[in-house]
Amino acid sequence: MKVDSLVRLIFAFFTFLFNVLIMGLMAFLVIRGIGQITWQFLSSFPSNSMEAGGILPAVVGSAYFMSIALVFAVPVGVLGAVYLSEYSKESLLRSVVLSATNILAGIPSIVFGLFGLALFCIAFGFGTSVLAGGLTLGIMALPYVISNTYESLRAVPPSYREASIALGASKAQTTFRTVLPAAFSRIITGVVIATGRIIGETAPLLFTGAAFYITRNPGTVFQPAMSLPTHIFVLATVYPETVASNLEGTISVLMIIVLVLFSLAGIIRSRTRRKLEG
Repeated sequence: MKVDSLVRLIFAFFTFLFNVLIMGLMAFLVIRGIGQITWQFLSSFPSNSMEAGGILPAVVGSAYFMSIALVFAVPVGVLGAVYLSEYSKESLLRSVVLSATNILAGIPSIVFGLFGLALFCIAFGFGTSVLAGGLTLGIMALPYVISNTYESLRAVPPSYREASIALGASKAQTTFRTVLPAAFSRIITGVVIATGRIIGETAPLLFTGAAFYITRNPGTVFQPAMSLPTHIFVLATVYPETVASNLEGTISVLMIIVLVLFSLAGIIRSRTRRKLEG
């Protein structure tokens, strides 16, 4: 009994220490540059070689990249997971696909960047563009969307399917009118987490869609765009001393966006749990 209490105490201590370190780091990054965040900073273009001005094109560019990534990843990922969960049988092929999905989630982002460069920029002829960058991020998000959706669908009780089929519903009606709505909240949580995961990626966009310095927003998806992570990279490596305030402000904006996304995922998860328990 004393050993169990000691082990529990050790785990609790390291869990608390880890949380304090993570929360302290995030608070430091947000507080350090929060004084720089003003409406002018958020709504103006960079000027004087990025030593002045704001981050509007980086914010807009990040929104463009994320929109294209989600438009690609969510339908493909959800439908792929529906097939794996509801239609495919237990087989070696399904095990290989699920294993490959988990492996893809651990591949370094720079590899996805090189893949996007070869496929979208060169083979498809998109060049360095918002479309190429967004599709590359979408491929990065696919493993997270597929695995989370698959686990969410498998968590739906079999009785839901049995009751629907017993009432005369077809397989497709059962899947899309019963199973998917029951797992919807968990699927949305996974999509939000995947968005938070890829919104801070730098390497894929450096190869496929990033513009280092522009004074206007892209007019079409075939033009390059700035993004928050690549803007941070440029400020930190090219102008580390003269743009310290802009750099800290941009980091704070990105951190706040990520924190909001993960907080939203936590709220959705909590509401889903309460609904299931109630």
